[in-house]
Amino acid sequence: MKKEELKALMREAQAEYNAAETAEAREAANEKFYNAKRQYDLLDVEEREANQKPDKNAIIREMLQGVRTDKTEREITLGTTQAKGQILDSGAVMLTIRDIIPTLNEGLGLPLTVVTGVAGEELYPVSVDDAEVEEVGETAALTDQDINFDNIRVKSARCGISIVVSNTAIDNADFDLLGFIQQKMTLAVKKYLAKKVYSQAAFTGNKGPFSGLNPAGTITLASDNVYEKILTAVAQFTDKGFDAAKVCLVMDATTEATLKATKRGDNTSAYVIQDGKCAGYDYVVSHYINTKLHTDNKTLVPTDDKFIAIGYFDFLAVQQHGPVRLVIDATSKAVAVKNVTAVVLNTAFSLTDLSIKLNKKGGTTTQAFALYKLA
Repeated sequence: MKKEELKALMREAQAEYNAAETAEAREAANEKFYNAKRQYDLLDVEEREANQKPDKNAIIREMLQGVRTDKTEREITLGTTQAKGQILDSGAVMLTIRDIIPTLNEGLGLPLTVVTGVAGEELYPVSVDDAEVEEVGETAALTDQDINFDNIRVKSARCGISIVVSNTAIDNADFDLLGFIQQKMTLAVKKYLAKKVYSQAAFTGNKGPFSGLNPAGTITLASDNVYEKILTAVAQFTDKGFDAAKVCLVMDATTEATLKATKRGDNTSAYVIQDGKCAGYDYVVSHYINTKLHTDNKTLVPTDDKFIAIGYFDFLAVQQHGPVRLVIDATSKAVAVKNVTAVVLNTAFSLTDLSIKLNKKGGTTTQAFALYKLA
């Protein structure tokens, strides 16, 4: 529509130029004509670019260049297309297949900060005992006391993803397939961290504080004192010296729904979960808290019981070590003979429970985290 308006404006300027009787009038008409023509030419170029289908080989070259220059962050961009004389309703690139339905994911949020780009494997010194005041006679000698230290060494593990895509699929996909794969990789990293942080699975590599942890007790959801039970469970941490303001509970969505409908007592209208707090404390929802490792040592399966977890996540150090290397191989012989493009991500992560030796004189019992079985 804008181009048609500009064409009409150019015709009008041409007519004014032909009818002009003075040089000034001809110059004004001439300027009017070329101003409209410049705008028309610009719209013409934009329209051709918008209607042009993306070049899959160009996308691959762009990704390869991004890897080489460490600019690997990309977004899926849907270009605006408009048929001549028509206005499309969505402005999105039309797909030759149905829209991809994403996989279902829940409970990937973490109540902690992941430190990235850590160089080397760190060492955390820990004070394992305190000084005590002695009461003695006026001239009696005091007993010498040792203040002992221990250390916790961070151990990182290599983590990676390798995805191979048929070049035919890349050519036939009328959308940014490689960008979609990169999105999947980002989601995979989030899932990996959530599983490690929350799951009770007895992982052999990186593991979170609830991995293989024995329940500290049982909380009956249908009882009248469930609110008191949760408060008591948190208070046991306070008795050890932890700051109750920093606690965070973990539960699945079903338990959250139950506690939202459970009153704190007979003579109150308040509920156990109210105003985004559980018994007044922060909480997160993740089904991974009710998972364990399958006998194949790879797959997570539901636990026999449900649990509510209590954690002071300030004591859980989650770190990503070194660079995140994203390699897109579209040219080597190994992929060329298979007519595929390989997308490979490599990095390293570590999860370290910094509370395992607090006030334990060198012991290894987790103190900042606990599990309670739900009945």
